[in-house]
Parts: sequence; C-alpha cells; structure tokens
Amino acid sequence: MTKEWARAALSHPAFTGISRARLGGPIEELAGPWAARCESALHERRGGKRKQRPGAGPKHDLVFTDRVLVTLVHLRHQLPHAALAELYSLERSTITRAIGEIRPLLAERGFSVPDRTGVRLRTLAPSRAGGWAGKGLPGGAPWRAATPGQ
Repeated sequence: MTKEWARAALSHPAFTGISRARLGGPIEELAGPWAARCESALHERRGGKRKQRPGAGPKHDLVFTDRVLVTLVHLRHQLPHAALAELYSLERSTITRAIGEIRPLLAERGFSVPDRTGVRLRTLAPSRAGGWAGKGLPGGAPWRAATPGQ
C-alpha cells in the first residue's frame, strides 16, 4: 500500500468523523503549533541556533497531514498503532510517536470531556460537540462525529 492510498482511505468521514471538506481547516490550524514544537525541541537538542538551513536533514516518514489523520482515527476507533503502521508501511513506533505529538495539540484546541475539567481525552467519542476550542470547525459548522450509514 502507498501512503497516498492510506491517506485517501483514512481521510474518509467514516474514519475521522469529519468531512473531507472540513478536514483541511483543523489540519491547517494545528500545523503552526506543531511546527513550533518541533523547532523548539530541535533548538533544545542542538543547544542553540540552527547550523543548517530549514529543510535540510532527514525528512519525516509521516507528513503532518498523515499524523493528524492517524491520531483522529486512533482516538475515534481505538485502532491499534500496529494496524495503522501496516497501512502506511511504517514501524509501530513511528505511529506511536506521531500520536503522542498530535494528541496534546488536539487537547489544546478544545477536545475535552464535557463537565469534567482536567479529564484526559482518550477518544473523540466523549468530546464536546463544540469542536475546535468550543467555536466549531472553521466555517462555523459544529464538529460532529459521522456515523456509519449517514
């Protein structure tokens, strides 16, 4: 299987709970904070400024869009990391690391369990219908999980 095929399959609303038309908004919204976290971690590891130009060095095995998709699918369906890794022809640890990076960003954007502050989000099922930071998805539509048959 190719990564493009896996991306096309996992971006279906049956997997993510978000229509493909609206999926771009949250991905775009999370991209900046994710890039900032990555750069901050690299800066800390290096102990200073970059020694090479941005973009130099090894590339990610799983691009940002796929990281978000994998995380949404895992949270919504509890699909094992190994199964997701098989779809992308990657190691399980790559998927685990990707979910570990994206999950806190989702939590920061407002996915939480209603009426229970501080409860750690384990799946998207109990998340509030308000979506991204309580204001719905970009374009004003509320976030709602798609159910099979709709």
